[in-house]
Formats: sequence, C-alpha cells, structure tokens
Amino acid sequence: MKALILAAGKGTRLRPITDYIPKPMIPLQGKPLMEWVLLHLISCGVEEFVVAVSYLAEQIENYFGRGEKWGVKIKYSYGALPAGKAGEIWRARSLLEIDKESFLVVPGDTLCHLKYQDVFAFHQKHNGGSSVVFSTQYRLEVGLAEVDKKQRIIKFLEKTNLNEPVSMGSYVLDEGIFPYIEKFDPEDNEVDLPGEVFPFLLEQGVPIYGFVQDFPWWDVGRLADYEKLVKMPKERALEILVMK
Repeated sequence: MKALILAAGKGTRLRPITDYIPKPMIPLQGKPLMEWVLLHLISCGVEEFVVAVSYLAEQIENYFGRGEKWGVKIKYSYGALPAGKAGEIWRARSLLEIDKESFLVVPGDTLCHLKYQDVFAFHQKHNGGSSVVFSTQYRLEVGLAEVDKKQRIIKFLEKTNLNEPVSMGSYVLDEGIFPYIEKFDPEDNEVDLPGEVFPFLLEQGVPIYGFVQDFPWWDVGRLADYEKLVKMPKERALEILVMK
C-alpha cells in the first residue's frame, strides 16, 4: 500500500510554535508529530510513502530521509507554496501513478484509531474511484440545546458528540482522479478536494463512497488539542498515539 501524507501547510493554527518548526516536526511525547502518523500507517501495512512538503521542507526531509530508519520508502513532492489538498495530490501525481494502484491520502497532523487496511478493502469492494473516511466520533466545541415549540429549553447538550459522519480528511483514490483535478488548473490555483473536486464529481454522476466507522481521532493541528497531548501523562498520551 502507498500513502500520500499532506505536510505542506504553514501550520498557522499552531503559531508561534510553527514560526520556526514545520507542523509535522512539532515535538509530541518524544517524537515529531508526523512520526506518530507514519508509525500508525506502517502498522497498517503501508510500505511506500510520498510526503507533500513546502514550508520549511528541509527540516522534514532531514529527519525522515528516505525512510530507511523505519524500513519503508519515502519520496517527497515539493512546491514553493501550498496548493490545497487536490493541488498537492496533482503535484505528486508522477510519484503516485507509477504502479497504477490505489493510494491513501492522509493529513500529516491527524491521529486516529483506524485500521487503514479496512479502508483499502472497502475501496476495492466498490471497484475503486474515490473513497472518503468518516468517523461518527466528533465532540462539538460548543453547547447545544433542545427547545420545544414554546421556545422552552428541554435539555442542554454541553459539548456533546455529534453522532454524525464527519470527514477526518483521509481518502483512498485512484489515478482516475487526476483528470478531474486538472480541470481546476492546479498549476496556477489552490484546489481543494472536498470543496471543489468532489462536488464536481457528484455533478458529473461519478460515484464517491463513504467509509463510515466509529473510531476516535484527534486534529493535532489545533493548538488546544496539541497542548492537551503535550501536558498529558505519557501513559495516557501513548494510548492515543499508539493504536493497539
């Protein structure tokens, strides 16, 4: 299995930490954030990686090299500026199209307890195309309330779980996605995958499949979530960082 790790962003939500350190390299319980992402993918059977880099790219490449330390192959897709999710996929196309196989796309700042091999199996079951990963675990950052017809509050739901499929930004795609991305002129524009390309696919009647599962995930690109993990006792943090 092959995976594209999206690691080109400037990490503005984590400033001032990311003023001098790219987001994938921020320290987290003794390792850079992206190493935890990499280790999880390796445990799921991924052996080949393409890393999309831009901002302070040399720090990422100097640490991860070609993957020898972990017994995997790592290549890099470079760009002077971030290009959006679809733009980064387009930029890496020469490295992803080599063997004509499906490839996984994952954010470099998100941790999850998901068996990615199950997502590949789901993708193959539906004969390829585009598969989007959804989790039904997403805790809202705001409070909700149930209000009756007389505008009386019946129940408060303080920072409750949404209990609806939420995209965590991971996908399995095939080479067939590239002509659709090309229509948005990715050489000159930032192009978003879920915001622009996927709606266009639906307009064209091209099926997109949703892998929906109840699993926990953490967006470490948010300062509040990052600080929680950093301050957490190591044993508890490892329960999040290492999927058993």
